Amino acid sequence: MLELFGQKGWSGLSLDGVATHAGIGKSSIYLRWKDKRDLLMDALHDLEEHLVVPEETDDVAIRDYLIAHAVARAELYMGEHGRALTHLYSAAQANPDEFDDIRQRRISRGLLALRDRIEQACQRGELPSQTPVDHLLDAIEGAVLVHVLFPSPKTAEELRAGIQDYVSTLVDVQLRGVGAAA
Repeated sequence: MLELFGQKGWSGLSLDGVATHAGIGKSSIYLRWKDKRDLLMDALHDLEEHLVVPEETDDVAIRDYLIAHAVARAELYMGEHGRALTHLYSAAQANPDEFDDIRQRRISRGLLALRDRIEQACQRGELPSQTPVDHLLDAIEGAVLVHVLFPSPKTAEELRAGIQDYVSTLVDVQLRGVGAAA
């Protein structure tokens, strides 16, 4: 289902199309889901269950945590469901009423955990207390998304091979920018 959503986007997705793509009868789809939004919610929930996210431990330095998070995010975007996720972001922006709970519960949840971890680092003195948390988060998240979606002429293999270096440099630049100690 996410593969089809990644190919067709929100406007091109239909329960009939999902049934055809899956090679099953339409009635099987309609018995379980009333509309494509409910089907997408279930598919996203299933994806979340299988995601590998950085472990949230207090003893991991903020730099290492940010790098682990950004690498995991990049790998998600480069993975088999990356196109579906980018369609999800644009669909959530274009259809705010239909996607409000998806945006709040699915897209924002991971970012809120990261925001909390950055705030903890500020409270513990790992980052300056005046660190603009949202700006730091936006800079890292946005840069990773743009880097993966619009890579300079690189093959997928080159992009994957260089992601750790890219993310490490990105995080270091951002941490220097907020005045974090080296």
